[in-house]
Formats: sequence, structure tokens, C-alpha cells
Amino acid sequence: MMKIAVILPVYNEANCIEQTFDKILEFSQKNHAYNFIIVNDGSTDNTLQIIENKLKTFPTHHIKLISYSNRQGKGYAVKKGGEYVDADCICFMDGDLAYSLEHLEPLVEKLEKFDVVIGCRNLDKQNFRNLTLIRKISGKIFNLISRKILNLPYRDMQAGLKGFKQSAAQEIFKQQTITGFSFDAELLFLAVKKGYTIGEIPARVSEQHLYKTSKVNIVKDSLKMFSCLLKIRYNNRVGNYE
Repeated sequence: MMKIAVILPVYNEANCIEQTFDKILEFSQKNHAYNFIIVNDGSTDNTLQIIENKLKTFPTHHIKLISYSNRQGKGYAVKKGGEYVDADCICFMDGDLAYSLEHLEPLVEKLEKFDVVIGCRNLDKQNFRNLTLIRKISGKIFNLISRKILNLPYRDMQAGLKGFKQSAAQEIFKQQTITGFSFDAELLFLAVKKGYTIGEIPARVSEQHLYKTSKVNIVKDSLKMFSCLLKIRYNNRVGNYE
């Protein structure tokens, strides 16, 4: 049976982590091929305590917890989680399940034809029904800048829903340098550079997540992303990705 690992990076998700745990526990009990790795990226609220208590109450080999004290960034959390994985396919999703677990089956099915598969919000028009103006603007800015600087064709590079065949994941994560907001773009840049095939599936944002207060600062995070994208270009130019 194929083994599938799903990494869930979390940071200060005390308000929803219990619900996330319950959902992945139920999912893994019905779908034994899936194992989940929750990576606590230095949360300062009760996220870690909640996860530890849930694991004590519901011990299962299908859910692993990795935790460290200082926040390193979502990209670091995903890469760290990948170090503890032994699976045919490696996926990652947002820890608040902004994209439901129902996306996993089509993601894995698509990986039978492609080396890398990414969720694309643009392929599901329902995503824009109640989207706030700040989310619309930030999303368009981030993707436009990424596409132009890295010369990539994908309309949505930052949805927290991606999957990799094991061989692709090992090579791509090994050369990943971005630990923060723009790590998705670096992963895709590396995938293209290494000649891996990339497919897309529709990614529908959950109703609950649409109304969640955004942690994105459109000015500050845009500058950070621009800096990271230039770093990717520099790494490529000096041969760091060879």
C-alpha cells in the first residue's frame, strides 16, 4: 500500500488546533495510508499543550508531533517535517485546514501523473465569493511579483496545499533556503529547474478561513517576499541550486 505523509506546520493556532487534530485523527483512521506530521513552529500560545494533551488522550501512530521553541517560519517547519518522513508521497497543508482534507485524495491521484502537484485557488471561482479586499489585493500582488521575477507561469504559487513524489521532495527540500513567506515559490522554482513535472488541482478555501483575520501585512510582507525572490534569483545565478 502506498504511504502518504502530510505535514501540517502550525503557529499560534490554539483556537483551531483541537478541531484540526480531531479531523486528521478521524481521516487517518479511515485512510490508513496517510500519516500526519504536525510541526509546532515555536507557538507562544497553548497550541503545543493542546496537541500534547490530544496525543495522550488519543495515542496513534498516524500522527507525529515535532516541536521547537523558537519560531523559524513556515518554510522551515515544512522542511523540518520532511526530515521525519518515510513515504511514497509527501504533502503539506495549512495547519488550520484552510483547505479541507478532501483535497488530499485528488492531490495524491494527480501525483500518479506528475512529480509535483499544487493547489490553485484560481481554478475554483467559489474562493472569491466572500474574499476581503485586502486578501484579493495581497494575493494578486504576491503572485504577480513571483511570476515576473522567477519567470514561472503558475497563477497561484502560495496556496498551502502541495504534494511531491518522494524523489522530487528529497532533492527539492535539500536545496530549499527560504524559510519564511516565499518558500513555496522557491520550491516551484527548484522543481522547474530540476525538470520535474508540475500539475494543478482546484483548491477551495474553507468557509471558516474566509472570515479569519489575515496575518498578512500587505506592505511589510510584500517587501519581505520581494527580498526573498531576489535571493532565489541570486542563488540560481551563483550556482547554489546546482
